[in-house]
Amino acid sequence: WSRVVFVLPAFELRQGLTPPGSKAELLTLWGSGHVRPFYGALCPRCQASTDFGRWRGLPPAPRPLVAYEVPWRDPWEPFYVAPAQGVPPFDERFLQYGFNRISQACELHVAGFRFAVLDGAFVTHRGFKEPGGFHRGRDGELGLNRDLFRAFRRELRVRYPESPRHC
Repeated sequence: WSRVVFVLPAFELRQGLTPPGSKAELLTLWGSGHVRPFYGALCPRCQASTDFGRWRGLPPAPRPLVAYEVPWRDPWEPFYVAPAQGVPPFDERFLQYGFNRISQACELHVAGFRFAVLDGAFVTHRGFKEPGGFHRGRDGELGLNRDLFRAFRRELRVRYPESPRHC
């Protein structure tokens, strides 16, 4: 378990609603269109590896538990819980918007970590993320971080020369 991170499925909650306290409440809100997978309208691929359809179909769990493992796929941005020791540190060069979670997940993958999706646990973001709903400087930040990410991937090959994994 020391090389596993536990993925919390992430959702967007319609503005003004109280966050659900259980998976059953979340599923009800999801069924009525008041909840959707995080970045569902902006970048479905960025959360696709979580496999929301599989998660949605699981029977209720009495407590949080590992439901299934998923492979890392670019451009995944999982929200996760990790061991306190042994996890590569977040690269603080990724400032503002873009490639921060992608870079962290990419390095976890290259470093040999596995990704286990939890059932009975999830996170929510208040408000739907919509195109055009970001601050004015977002595109510039995204461009800078995209270039930084390209360099970051080259650095990973040096940092983990024995790893058969890449991103």
